Amino acid sequence: MAMAWASANLLARFKLLAGLPTNSETPVDATIYDYLSLGQEHCYGLWAIHFPHVLVGAPTIMSTADSGKTYTFSGAITPMGLVEIRESPTGRLLVPGEEFEPSADYVWEGNQIRIPDSKTTTFSNGPYARYIAPPAEISGSQEPTLKPAFARILCVYYGLYLWANEAGNAAINSPDHYLSLFSNAWAGDKRVNGDAGIMAILKTQLYGDGMGAMAGINVAWWHGINTG
Repeated sequence: MAMAWASANLLARFKLLAGLPTNSETPVDATIYDYLSLGQEHCYGLWAIHFPHVLVGAPTIMSTADSGKTYTFSGAITPMGLVEIRESPTGRLLVPGEEFEPSADYVWEGNQIRIPDSKTTTFSNGPYARYIAPPAEISGSQEPTLKPAFARILCVYYGLYLWANEAGNAAINSPDHYLSLFSNAWAGDKRVNGDAGIMAILKTQLYGDGMGAMAGINVAWWHGINTG
């Protein structure tokens, strides 16, 4: 089998679990890669909801084409989930809000942000944004990008579910079977005590995050009382 969790490996796993011969002409490899891509997109959405830190990329500079009225995300993509925007790589974190909020630094508009109240803002080196960029489609030359690599089995299971759910394929394999495989891998097989799936593995990565910074701090409880 091909290198674990690479494109060719996901293709081989799809065919194996679908009961297709390795030299099967239908569906063609390109079609299977389409299903795998849809599976990866679905997983990206789940990651964005539950643990965006796993897929958030490095700070990327944004660009403006209207002298600072709006700023577009790199590649004009629409980020998935939470977005952090700073004035510069080390600058102040900008505050999002609504068009009518005078305290807001920007309004989010899909693949761009807008400075509120018809104003313009220029930055000497920025702004920079951190976010989850939508994944590229998986192919023979484009590797999957879902992290961690072992979680890519979910792309296979969900891709198989979509394939089996199409007219004509349900007679070969039950869509519910593949959806059950996906569910068990994602949230844990309820028949196995203590199994909470990939979701729990990644959710616990940041358990207690930031507590280390509190070490050694000893502040009396009454110091926070306002006596003025």
